[in-house]
Amino acid sequence: MIYVILGQTASGKTSLALKLAKKLSLPIISADAYQCYKMMQIGTDKPKADEVEGINYYFFDEYLPDYKMSVFEFQKQGRELIEKYLKVGKDIIVTGGTFLYIKALLFNYEFKEEKNDDNYEDLSLNEMQELLKKKNIDVYNSIDIFNPRRVIRALRLIDNDYEEALKSTYKNNNIPIYPCLFFNIETDIITGNELIDKRVDLMFENHFTDEVKKLINDYDYNLPAFKAIGYPEVISYLKKEITLDECKNLIKIHTHQLAKKQRTFIRHQFDNVICKSKDEIYTLIENDFYRKERTRILLKNKMPKFENMRVLLVGLGGVGGITLLSLVRLGIYNLTIIDGDKIAVSNLNRQFLFDYYDIGFNKAEIAKDKALKINPLLNITSKSMFIKDRFELKDEKFDYIIDCIDDIKGKAELFLKAKEDNCKLIVSMGFGFHLDSTKIKIGKLKETNGHMVKAYREELKNRGINENDIDNINTVFPLDARMKAEKNSKTIGSLVTAPNGGGLAIVSSFIKMILSED
Repeated sequence: MIYVILGQTASGKTSLALKLAKKLSLPIISADAYQCYKMMQIGTDKPKADEVEGINYYFFDEYLPDYKMSVFEFQKQGRELIEKYLKVGKDIIVTGGTFLYIKALLFNYEFKEEKNDDNYEDLSLNEMQELLKKKNIDVYNSIDIFNPRRVIRALRLIDNDYEEALKSTYKNNNIPIYPCLFFNIETDIITGNELIDKRVDLMFENHFTDEVKKLINDYDYNLPAFKAIGYPEVISYLKKEITLDECKNLIKIHTHQLAKKQRTFIRHQFDNVICKSKDEIYTLIENDFYRKERTRILLKNKMPKFENMRVLLVGLGGVGGITLLSLVRLGIYNLTIIDGDKIAVSNLNRQFLFDYYDIGFNKAEIAKDKALKINPLLNITSKSMFIKDRFELKDEKFDYIIDCIDDIKGKAELFLKAKEDNCKLIVSMGFGFHLDSTKIKIGKLKETNGHMVKAYREELKNRGINENDIDNINTVFPLDARMKAEKNSKTIGSLVTAPNGGGLAIVSSFIKMILSED
């Protein structure tokens, strides 16, 4: 899992990341466009050497100021690090104030080559900002407009007919390519600005002007590294263009403006962000880490695959209920659950998911609440509905669909959804009127029969599905003889044993399928 810690500047992202990294022995990837540079300690509010001792801290104090770090380079190097750690099942912390770096690192962010036959570099930053605002206000509101390189790149993408790709990058592409949890340190505007002002005052108490003097004696002050807020203002002061008080005030104003952009970026560019205080985020991540300890021992380097799976579970009765509880405890974070029924008194004979106080409520809603009590970091969506038409789910994509319903037409719709989206399907078959939880098999549909199986096969044939595809549906089914029902009974006889055994078998099948993937 990648724990991403967001927050406006001066909110305490770095201190929280360091505290977690030391406690849990986790590496940190710093997504900060300027903390990667050596000798820029005070102006970037970089942690001191003793604070990072013993931590694998990447993109931190690594490069000389004349090194040209870019979002492309950060993406390339950062993904190599992520893949190295995830390959051995190691969790990672990503934090920093350059949120575009985070988007490029963790999402499907592709770079395109564009023509550069323009005069943008001859314009002032203010002129470029105004031009970008006219061309595309959404992009203007999404990037760090105080970074000239970001503004120029945005203008060029638009000019070269990449506007749609740009919009996709900034607006619509919100599914990470790695398992991620996003946290935002809650900071109200007034408190945030006060923290910024205190930080700026402390920078000057710590001789920030001396740091800048030494840097521009050794390096060209037009280097991209010196575009970080604070450095241009101090350079203007050293050139006697502004007074020291004006310098300090400008840094505070520009940092307030950056913080506003950061808050906007978090709201619009990251989905499912968990907004809490620093202490609450620390506890959530710490508990999540230790909750997975025993699971990690067995799943090892496959752990990230489980964490990144998007699973649709339909049916939350005896089979589906125990499946849900097991998936959550296993470490599945992205779940959509569907069931149109309400909880009845008769359900309590076998459905471990529910209790007396749930009677009369929608199964899906109660199930979501129960799952979140096990893991409050779940990204779980509940739908109180029956599967009538797969196109009700047309905009949703899953890696696995788990079918725990008895309705034949609904089961057929789920099969077609899985086939059209090229995702894996596991089907539960007929645990009513069965007794023995030790006689359950994980296999293919061709290995079982019975009234439900025959009806399911017939429905799929009528929809044009070939025999071979039907035969090879991944199925969990009972092996013991079906017990007889009373004549004219409209109730499906069921004990606590077989349905819950079936749910555990489904999760076992799910685990085996993922472990067998390359």
